[in-house]
Amino acid sequence: MPKFTLVLSLVLIAGFTRAQQNGKVSITISNEQSLPVENATVELLRSKDSVLVKTAISDKSGLAEFENIQFNSYLIRASAVGLNTTYTNSFSLNQSQTLVQLPSISLTQRPASQMQNITVAARKPFIQKLNDRIVVNVESSMINAGSTAIEVLERSPGITIDQNDNISLRGKAGVIIMIDGKPTPMSGQDLANYLRGLPSSAIERIDIITNPSAKYDAAGNSGIIDIRMKKDQRFGTNGTLTAGVGQGKYPKANAGTTLNYRNKKVNIFGNYNHAYRENLNHLIINRNFYDNGVFKGSDDKDNYAWMPVHSNTARVGADFFPSKKTIIGFVVNGSFNGFKREANTTTIVNNVQNQPDFKFISLATNDDHFKNAVGNINFKHTFD
Repeated sequence: MPKFTLVLSLVLIAGFTRAQQNGKVSITISNEQSLPVENATVELLRSKDSVLVKTAISDKSGLAEFENIQFNSYLIRASAVGLNTTYTNSFSLNQSQTLVQLPSISLTQRPASQMQNITVAARKPFIQKLNDRIVVNVESSMINAGSTAIEVLERSPGITIDQNDNISLRGKAGVIIMIDGKPTPMSGQDLANYLRGLPSSAIERIDIITNPSAKYDAAGNSGIIDIRMKKDQRFGTNGTLTAGVGQGKYPKANAGTTLNYRNKKVNIFGNYNHAYRENLNHLIINRNFYDNGVFKGSDDKDNYAWMPVHSNTARVGADFFPSKKTIIGFVVNGSFNGFKREANTTTIVNNVQNQPDFKFISLATNDDHFKNAVGNINFKHTFD
């Protein structure tokens, strides 16, 4: 009985803390007259290689914020129409500096002579701020080449994806994900795996709607992310092949193909994409046990998990044009994903002298497969 009482007491008062690994960055954008610049494109870049990490749009006060940013060294690039692009100095997010408020930066006016020499191109800007939404034109940024849909979302303004693949918009959960204006029934891990298997080359744009209008379902009050897929407008038969590879701690790769046939009366399209990646999760927990302020022992836990993932996505559909004002179509989306997890956990229990008493080693393996398919039939008629 005494042993049971002691153990119960220790468990009840035991606790542990995990070190914070994310921080927040904010900056204000102004012009030469010290007035705030609204709708400036503000990009958070990794210092060592200038890789784009996150994008934000400045508000009416010129403020741009980046939340849930991993500890590292960064710099910021700010740009706006008619103003020169400006960079900040490098700065760091770390355990001792989790909140960084950068000094305001001023964007200078481009000289008139420079403006006259600018050639206007048809290419859309990477980020567009419209009245009711933010539009991410995926093809307009080279950083998106070889990326997947979920990687593009991670870089997009206001979107956060946590370690459990939950997608939030401006800190709000319950975001509705749409494909071509239609809600997808997938959620959680199924949705994340589908987005990981969807290459950016298949996406035309992403509409981020933070305040949906009445035409959308009330369930979308937290926001809507509408992924608009490419549709080849050229007549005849066309196709593409894409591939991408990456290397971090472990490799990742993706490959895909699209095929499209179009004439005046019908458009038939399809694509298939495969993605592979290996994830690593290394968690270290140290706990100290006290009874009335007196140290009674501790334990150290080291969890190492390796998780390879295979994602397969396919899409096929057709649009029929019985008249210039009428479109009848159908589309089917499917995914098949394989997820494996191999975890090794070592736990050492230390006595009151903080010397090891026991050591436990546990090994766990699970292999899961997920299948999903959804289709819709749609009709559109334009009235005079």
